[in-house]
Amino acid sequence: MEETPNPENPLSFDLPKLLKRGGGANLQIDWNLEEISTTYSEAHQLGGELRAEASGDKVVVSGELNLGWSGPCRRCLDTTDGVDTLAVSEIYETDSTDGETFEIPQNQILDLRPMLQELILLALPLTPLCSHDCRGPIPEEYPAGSPDTQGEEHGIDPPIDPRWEALGALTFEEKESN
Repeated sequence: MEETPNPENPLSFDLPKLLKRGGGANLQIDWNLEEISTTYSEAHQLGGELRAEASGDKVVVSGELNLGWSGPCRRCLDTTDGVDTLAVSEIYETDSTDGETFEIPQNQILDLRPMLQELILLALPLTPLCSHDCRGPIPEEYPAGSPDTQGEEHGIDPPIDPRWEALGALTFEEKESN
């Protein structure tokens, strides 16, 4: 069964029809996001298809969605963007478990917006990166890479913190046991 979106809320299913038939319904998602963001990235577009299947007093919503986002690169601070895939597999039930399932609403509409907003916030990158080989704005002064590989690249040992230099001069004598 193909679900016709509600013009007032296109991100919803008609709950009585879904539960009465006991089958499933598909919903095409094409949502321009405007107000969903974290400190360092913001969501722009969500698209794909979701399927809702009723089973007794539960509704299972599943599918894959594509999330378009943008934000400043954590190294060079240039604006970067990307598209991530969100795997949706959520359960709505009358006696929901907080943090595990969602509550089936008492009204006639199963609004997916709160569930989708939660998934989007969890999927947005905390610190976007334009590319894995981004060297940053001043690569000579602030090299990108792990401390283990920085010295190997240039053939020099990384500088030692002056507060710890005295520990380098310590020697330990081993006691021989008779």
